[in-house]
Amino acid sequence: MSGAVHLLAPDEAAALRRRLDQAGFAFRRVPHAAFSARGEDVVVTYYPKRRKLLVQGRGADAFAARFLGGRTAAPPPAAADRGPAAAVALPALGSDEAGKGDTFGPLVVCAAAVDEAIAAELAEAGVVDSKRLADRRVHQLAAWFGPKVPHEVRLLDPTEYAARRAAAGGNVNHLLCELHAEVLRALHRRTGHVRAVVDRFASGSPVSRALRGDGLEVTEVPRAEAHPAVAAASVLARARFLDALERLSEEAAVELPKGSGAPTRRALRELLSLHGRDGLGRFAKTHFTNVRRALDEHGS
Repeated sequence: MSGAVHLLAPDEAAALRRRLDQAGFAFRRVPHAAFSARGEDVVVTYYPKRRKLLVQGRGADAFAARFLGGRTAAPPPAAADRGPAAAVALPALGSDEAGKGDTFGPLVVCAAAVDEAIAAELAEAGVVDSKRLADRRVHQLAAWFGPKVPHEVRLLDPTEYAARRAAAGGNVNHLLCELHAEVLRALHRRTGHVRAVVDRFASGSPVSRALRGDGLEVTEVPRAEAHPAVAAASVLARARFLDALERLSEEAAVELPKGSGAPTRRALRELLSLHGRDGLGRFAKTHFTNVRRALDEHGS
């Protein structure tokens, strides 16, 4: 559903709300919004933090003429000011991964489909690169927008990750390219969106090459999370990674830390003590240097 954004001061929004109530609009709760109301062929939502009224639906023009004095929508921020990723027009697909640098847990790749309307809601809610968000906030956001944002996920637990990596010639970037192409291709077929944005993880635009002939226009750039579709994919992928890591910790009876820093040494020792060398691959990415070191120290 397409949408237009109008800038309204708080007193204007309050007056509009009263008029909508009198006109018989049906009100509903929307996160971060002062109000959201549905009328004939239109849904309007006011976000007080940014003083933005989002008007969605076929009746958007008629609504503006009746309730907003025919005012025109606010222009979007200049794409050049937000980087090359943000310059990709909506609707679009975006993909990102989680778990690539984590010793424990899966590799997760997600693609999300975002249009103008949902992009405004994601921005208001603070959906950004998941690395900038606390884990609790990642879970909250994913639970909120996940059901209404079309997305595709590929989650490789450590055992499957090892098999897929070996099949990709032991090259993690080749595996990532395969997974990004899989989720973007599947979501393109579901939604029909033809533009896609991917955070560049290798030179030579490998995802673009992998999707050549699939009808997708792929943009691979650094800091692609500036695009709302990639930011959404980042949050959804991270949420799935965190959930899987928690489940693996319960299965292992060992608290498995995120990342690959100093805390992983203790966890690796505990895993080797409880599950042995053969069991380590259920929980850890065994090609990581710290894992190989722990195996050498453990001995036979």
